[in-house]
Amino acid sequence: MRQFSFLILIIYIFSFQEKSHSQNSDPNLEKGINYIYDIKFDSATMIFDEIILKNPENPQGYFFKMIIEWWKINLDKENESNDANFIKSVDKVIEVTDKILDKNDNDFTALFYKGGAIGYRGLVRSMRDSWLKAAEDGREALNLFGTASELNPNDKDISFGIGLYNYFAEYVPDKYPFVKPLMILFPSGNKSKGLFQIQDAADNSRFAKNEARSILVYLYLNYEKNFEEAEKHSRILLNKFPNNSLFERYLARSYTRRGLWDSVYKTWNGIILKSDSNLAGYNIINLKREGNYYIALSLSELGRIAEAYPYIQKLNEISDANGIKPDAYTAYNYLLLGMYYDKLGERDNAINAYKKVLSLENFDNSHTSANRFLQTPYK
Repeated sequence: MRQFSFLILIIYIFSFQEKSHSQNSDPNLEKGINYIYDIKFDSATMIFDEIILKNPENPQGYFFKMIIEWWKINLDKENESNDANFIKSVDKVIEVTDKILDKNDNDFTALFYKGGAIGYRGLVRSMRDSWLKAAEDGREALNLFGTASELNPNDKDISFGIGLYNYFAEYVPDKYPFVKPLMILFPSGNKSKGLFQIQDAADNSRFAKNEARSILVYLYLNYEKNFEEAEKHSRILLNKFPNNSLFERYLARSYTRRGLWDSVYKTWNGIILKSDSNLAGYNIINLKREGNYYIALSLSELGRIAEAYPYIQKLNEISDANGIKPDAYTAYNYLLLGMYYDKLGERDNAINAYKKVLSLENFDNSHTSANRFLQTPYK
């Protein structure tokens, strides 16, 4: 969970927000933004390139091209292959905004885009465990945000960013004590107030609605443990952007947390079909591993473990073919394999699978479950 440090406040503070009052806002901006959510990155790039061509001194187009690079990371966070392109796009935004701020250090748009670019860079650095640089980015971004907020304190998009800060500035130090020394650099937060502000932005902001709703899903899934709310907001996002793999995964995870195994099975099957057809945003190794695991798990929970073998086998094949280091999916997949063999009455094969679980790192209760089934076969 390292990426959800105090720097999580940066994740969406500036996601897709161009101020509605800005005289420099391009009419095609929202279209380009929606292309990003639709995972149509080439179409989005064409629009932002046109915006840059029209006004190369405005940071707007450069910023949203940076957001495209961020979403490539966001869809597959374990993959670092796009980090260099992302950093290069951040540098370009800073270069353009610095030219504006050299002339007017209170330029609202430049402050926002520079703060947003640095904030995203801090997020990626925290994901890669570069904590000192991440903290430096967080502090610089927050200072820029504060100046911009003083210029326009009632903007709903700004309240979204402030809400994120309020939530995580209280939550994260309590959850991850090693972050507390770094929090000395930052103001204190208010988690309940932050949640209200994020919800307000999801309902009332112009360009940050979808980002606010997306982070609400994440909060309800992982922190608030309100899975019905997570499902509700996931549905809203997926109805609008039906081919966004992140939003569809959120819905599947909501079903899993609620124990709605029929829906888990159907949703993940749909995701795997899109993945197999190489739909943009779905042809991701980690998504395929997750999907095959949860299809197998849902079949087990539905009393259909005998049907799970192809998915168990597929997960192992993907892992082996790509040199994936054993992780929680690996361990629980072998646990399901043991259960599968027990169901068929192949006890020796089941025992070998449970012993394989014990040979791996213990993830949550993986060892406890394996030892239980070694003593008493799964039925």
